[in-house]
Amino acid sequence: MSELAGKMVAEVATTLETTLETVRLTNDYGMSVEIINFGGRIKSIKFPVNDKPTQMIVGYTSAQDYLKDDFYLGATCGRVCNRIAGGKFKLDSKQYQLPQNDGENCLHGGDDNFSLRYWKIDRENLTSTSVTLSLISPDGDQGFPGELTLSVTYQLNSDNKLSIQYLANTDLATVINLTNHAYFNLGEKNCKSLYLQMMSSSMLETDAANIPTGKIVTIEDTDYDFKEPVCIGDRQHNTQYQSLKAKNGYDQCFVLDKTDFTEPKAILTSLENQISLSVYTDQSAIQLYTGFYLADPFSSYQGLCLEAQNYTDAENNEHFPSNILKPHQEYQRKIIYKFESIT
Repeated sequence: MSELAGKMVAEVATTLETTLETVRLTNDYGMSVEIINFGGRIKSIKFPVNDKPTQMIVGYTSAQDYLKDDFYLGATCGRVCNRIAGGKFKLDSKQYQLPQNDGENCLHGGDDNFSLRYWKIDRENLTSTSVTLSLISPDGDQGFPGELTLSVTYQLNSDNKLSIQYLANTDLATVINLTNHAYFNLGEKNCKSLYLQMMSSSMLETDAANIPTGKIVTIEDTDYDFKEPVCIGDRQHNTQYQSLKAKNGYDQCFVLDKTDFTEPKAILTSLENQISLSVYTDQSAIQLYTGFYLADPFSSYQGLCLEAQNYTDAENNEHFPSNILKPHQEYQRKIIYKFESIT
């Protein structure tokens, strides 16, 4: 292990014959983040609560347990996150068939999606606060056209911001929509006592299989309205909305209001631990999922996801913002998670 400017470089632990690796990022505040190369995942986020490093997300203790994870814990999801109806889409007059790994639909890119790949760590630029992982997805991978070269950079700043920068290029026209799938509980036993505020005035209407109908519906003064902070558990328990009851909570794509990047798109708060998480992003939507399907060794609602991404199934809805990436373009998206003590 080497030193950089007198500081300890990120600690790299290797197991499974150097295939599975963990990188630890730290700052002077006492915050730490662990990234594993399997799935380009966030394994751990620890933030001080009463001076004690406290886990902010749902995760396994051992990195090896992620090799058989069914919940996309902390994963980089793609080539297209969320669902594609029927696992089909048309691009440049050609029809493409993808794996149908969620009923009749394609979820998070297929059976062998990016969350199940080993990403390459850029060791030349590895520091105690930043790591870049890269992946090459060949032409025809999971049915998608074009060879996609992509990277994700995780950077932990001194002001307790964990930034995620996605970059990608392709040699043929393709579709791409990346997100991170961390489950947040801010150190509490589950997400039900957390308060959520989200800058969204509308959402995508979906059917029973969570596929958009194509309609964008206004949510003001409904149980999907988070313009003011709302207790997640209270809202889910007391709702009279059949759509929420049928899904046992939230699993919905919210369209974000067009505000400046410097303004948070969502704020999650733990009153118990006096911690807030602010989400900043240039993505157009957030999929809110309150974790009903989390199961052993976890439990339902143990954490919630705020998946910053583009509109679900944009491939099959021409009036949605496009997921198409062409050879002369570069895909660039950013997500920032900022943690703060509110005492």
